[in-house]
This record gives sequence, structure tokens and C-alpha cells, in this order.
Amino acid sequence: MDENQQELTHVAFLLADLEVHEAWLAYFAYGGNQGLLVVDAYLNGLIPLPARDCDLLALVLNERLNDLHLPHLATYSG
Repeated sequence: MDENQQELTHVAFLLADLEVHEAWLAYFAYGGNQGLLVVDAYLNGLIPLPARDCDLLALVLNERLNDLHLPHLATYSG
């Protein structure tokens, strides 16, 4: 897990103006399988996640930022 990716995802989450459960529902709809509390902990910088899950959350947040006419901030692994 890339710490820089997690930090940028956290910033994107704050700017996206979403509740954790809203981000989690979108992540889950894309095929994410981590629980709400795990996603909450990741978004708040407390625990790492596998790259696939980090990338799904980055996708969710970048789509939300796009809807808000803000630049994509969350990065992808690899």
C-alpha cells in the first residue's frame, strides 16, 4: 500500500463532501468487499488496504470530484 495514495485519497474524501457510508456504498457497487468500518478506517488514514480496494475508492472519489467540477486527486496504484 502506498502511503501517498492513502493521503491523497483522504484529501479527496474530504473534498468530495460524502459521508463514509455514501463512499462505501459506491465502492461496494463497484465490487469492493471490505466492510464499512474498514473503509472508514482507511479513509481516515488508520489502516492500509489492498491495492484493488484503494483503487476502487480512488475511482469513487474521483468521480464525485468530477461531479463537483474539481480535479481528480486520488491516485491509483501501479
